Amino acid sequence: MIEEILTNAKGIHDYIIQMRRDFHTYPETGFQEIRTSRVIREELKRLGLQVQSEIAKTGVVGILPVDNASSTVAFRADMDALPITEENDLEFKSQNEGIAHACGHDANMAMLLGTAKLMVQLKDKLKRQVKFIFQPCEEQHPGGAKLMVEHGVLNNVDEIYGLHIEPNISSGIFGLRAGATMAATDRVVITIIGKGGHASTPHLCIDPVVIAAEVILAIQTIVSRKVNPLSPCVVSLCQISGGTTFNVIPDKVKIIGTVRTLSKELRYRMPILIEDTIKGITSVNNASYQFEYLKGHPLLNNPQPQLDFIQSKIIELFGSKSVEKIDPKMGGEDFSYYLEKIGGAYVFLGSGNLERGTNLPLHSSRFLLDEDVLYMGPALFTYIACNP
Repeated sequence: MIEEILTNAKGIHDYIIQMRRDFHTYPETGFQEIRTSRVIREELKRLGLQVQSEIAKTGVVGILPVDNASSTVAFRADMDALPITEENDLEFKSQNEGIAHACGHDANMAMLLGTAKLMVQLKDKLKRQVKFIFQPCEEQHPGGAKLMVEHGVLNNVDEIYGLHIEPNISSGIFGLRAGATMAATDRVVITIIGKGGHASTPHLCIDPVVIAAEVILAIQTIVSRKVNPLSPCVVSLCQISGGTTFNVIPDKVKIIGTVRTLSKELRYRMPILIEDTIKGITSVNNASYQFEYLKGHPLLNNPQPQLDFIQSKIIELFGSKSVEKIDPKMGGEDFSYYLEKIGGAYVFLGSGNLERGTNLPLHSSRFLLDEDVLYMGPALFTYIACNP
């Protein structure tokens, strides 16, 4: 069976590349994947699958019934591109100004379509009914996964698996991790409220700019002094705004940033620690504040049983050297919403090749992809569906 799966997967490699390049040429951002959705819908219908569309606005689901199936397994690909101007000179360079598939979602979709094509060819080998989930808007909050779950895409599904291209892993190597794998992604919005006035008389003012500077520096010590160093946490304050000109002390300064955590306990504690810091500094300076802590995607946690299962299938297909244990990532992924509901796993397929220049990070305007690895995703997913 393994030899047949690999042979057939390599046989549709050109199809996968063709679809990936088509998606890359016409990228669309979250919930705007109109053309993308149509192309996917038409391909799934052409393959003979049952198709549901316009789920969570632009989402598409394909269903491949299997006689005497022992269970139902779902596979998910994200559809959206990024608001980035591509700087690569490719024949299939983005034709949509200011939008690019710089995160590899074009490859994720193409691999899932390739999976559908491969499974149709090998349908008599399948042991599980299969659901193909093409999800919109992974890059934004609240994201498409939460909406897809609310629309019932996991109904009667026993397990779900996701795969993402990763240039920081060598081409053809799968990156896996059990347990906490990707961070919860929360946002903080802090407004320091002082008393404005003329810059020449700061003693008559309560300067929110200076207070904001104190707050920013103090918050940066939370991770180093109030969090267990064995509990990963990132606090990045990325935006500060206030004031209108060089000689007027403003009334307010706004600070916006993100908090990334890998445990539910620390995620609960962080807003308390941050607000206590703000409260203390503003109180000493006779200022006031407003504080918002906006929950984003939850922690992505890979259950051990499914992680062990997918690792064994990778090794059976591609050999023991095709698997690499990875460190947790402080980036977020809304696949976590699926794993909060049912078992499954989210893994990475390395596409980093220094000689080909495909090792630039995701979200880079010069991100490139090693297309030689794209047959591996469909082979893995198909093999999973062949095992009850």
